[in-house]
Amino acid sequence: MSTERKGPNREPEAKKTPEKQPAPPQRATNLWRKGLKRALILFLPGLLLILVGFSGCITGSPLYLWNAAAGQVQILCARTPIIEVLKEPDLDANWREKLQLVLRVQEFSRQDLSLDTGDSFQYFSAIDRDAAAYNVVAAPALSLNAHTYWFPIVGTVPYLGFFSRQEADEHAQKMEKQGLDVVVQEVAGYSTLGWFDDPLLSSQLAYSDYGLIRLVIHEAVHSTVWIPGSVPFNESLASFVEEEGSLAYIARDDANGSKRERLKRWKAEREQYRQLMHATASRLEHLYSSDGQKDDKLRTKERIIEELKRDIAESSWKYLDAEALSGKTYNNAHFLSYLAYSSGQRYFYDVFRECKEQWPCFLHRMRALDSPPADWNRN
Repeated sequence: MSTERKGPNREPEAKKTPEKQPAPPQRATNLWRKGLKRALILFLPGLLLILVGFSGCITGSPLYLWNAAAGQVQILCARTPIIEVLKEPDLDANWREKLQLVLRVQEFSRQDLSLDTGDSFQYFSAIDRDAAAYNVVAAPALSLNAHTYWFPIVGTVPYLGFFSRQEADEHAQKMEKQGLDVVVQEVAGYSTLGWFDDPLLSSQLAYSDYGLIRLVIHEAVHSTVWIPGSVPFNESLASFVEEEGSLAYIARDDANGSKRERLKRWKAEREQYRQLMHATASRLEHLYSSDGQKDDKLRTKERIIEELKRDIAESSWKYLDAEALSGKTYNNAHFLSYLAYSSGQRYFYDVFRECKEQWPCFLHRMRALDSPPADWNRN
């Protein structure tokens, strides 16, 4: 399961988030593939119980796979086609606009970005929580190497996802008792990598139009390109396409360029925040690899993080909320999580330019990779 972070965990806090037809025609779908998906939905819990033998490698708890399967089945069984939801006469007007937007962005992703969207985001599922899921990210107190987990198909991932906030918090507490730096993230959305038709969730309708545009594009990238065991590359690739694709979508209805100008200013501030995070991570990596006593390193780590918070507080940002960002409690898990989504952008830009900014060429280059290039995450 590939995930995407939500709100303040996924992006710097913004004072104001920049700017939000009929449903597209349904494409013919292979009946055999649909039948297989139905069978998997019915028997997924049982299949995952067979995989309980892997649970020691995954979480150490035989119940984890069962709970994950049950949560996924609940979402899939609650799906309703968006075109049917739109027919409801008493549908909230704001929801109606956002559901229509999601369908338009899906069509744009297929036609203009050449992404393999399948039938994802053609359905809607109501859930009883404020996030799609919750990720627990952990790292040693003196290392920026993530505590990892292994899953069939997906490979090694630097987080563990839960559909229950309580279960996520309980796992986080276990990690903290082991002396690890831990953060629990709210997840905006996730992709089953094309195995199922991922629905839009009710929690996602709280996002701005711009947030929804980015979400839909981001998850479509995961269904198009996924290198097992390479989460930082996969997430950074999706973030790159999301950035460029969302800008292209907004440009279609921005004749005077006002929306793009606001986005440009917001992104400039976000890039400053990203650079501060990367610079701090580099200082921490240097500290952790140096000689010295553990207690001395822990004190220096605390000082470095306080200097980061001071730099943020002294910024003159107009779009990002410097007060909220400087008030956060940062640890190694925060840096890991942020870097996983923000690395290698120069590499992706270079390939995109080599392809003369043609998405079919760019995605073909990405699909052809068996593993990330050695220097892909240069900054």
